[in-house]
Amino acid sequence: MENAQRPTVRSRKLGQRLRAIREDRGLTLQKAARLLNRTPSSLSKLETGKRGIRRPALENMLDRYGLTDPDERQHLFDLASRATEKGWWRRYEGKLSPSMLDYIALEADATSIKTFQLHLVPGLLQTPEYARSVVECGFIQGFTPDVDGLVEIRLKRQRIVAASNSTELWAIISEAALRQQFGGRCVMKAQLKRLIEMSELPHVTVQILPFSVGGHAGLNGSFTTLSTNDLSVVLVENLTTGWYLEGDDDIRQHEVTFEHLKTAALAPSASRSLIQRLLSEL
Repeated sequence: MENAQRPTVRSRKLGQRLRAIREDRGLTLQKAARLLNRTPSSLSKLETGKRGIRRPALENMLDRYGLTDPDERQHLFDLASRATEKGWWRRYEGKLSPSMLDYIALEADATSIKTFQLHLVPGLLQTPEYARSVVECGFIQGFTPDVDGLVEIRLKRQRIVAASNSTELWAIISEAALRQQFGGRCVMKAQLKRLIEMSELPHVTVQILPFSVGGHAGLNGSFTTLSTNDLSVVLVENLTTGWYLEGDDDIRQHEVTFEHLKTAALAPSASRSLIQRLLSEL
């Protein structure tokens, strides 16, 4: 039986593609529902990502729609099978927003992560003490976060980078983030050392965007682009929430911005030298 669900990035992508295929065949929602022996309501929920679909039913749908391209079919099968994938992060439902849980699911499956950070060291490169200091800022802002739980989640997320080279991480970090002393001098010393260590891994690239560059392409804010085998998304965050940009134009614009930032930032070796210099000043 197909299941009702909260829409995820993958389920929305699957639904959008199925709707496009249906419309390409000149089928209205009602005609397609009759063809598939299902209700228009259930088909609509599938196309909006609110309902899952198992492989046999999806195979039947694609057969009736006349979609024979094996690569396209496999892409849709992958989206469907992973749209409701259960992982360690599901234990934290209620502690994290649905969008954050969705993000962690994508992050765990990412082949490439590109992040630009204006004010913070990227979460995947944070030490436990630095992460705790960042989370505790929520108290100052009037929130009461579960500090231990949120730090635990952040450290678990880091396994995708520390445990293997299956995920390539490219981080561009503003010099401001390295000078902002979250947790104080000792915490920052350990954090800068961690950055140097992680930057020496073959699948991790760290570039520092120095103050000396002046204006740059990332002034509008931090962002992260995630790429998996079946999709790419951009995550943009603010104080209270985060949202996905999934359109091709949005993704392309952020990719162009990231390339500009790569050019403006120091090379990886020069970035390590700057981090080392800042470390010696603490």
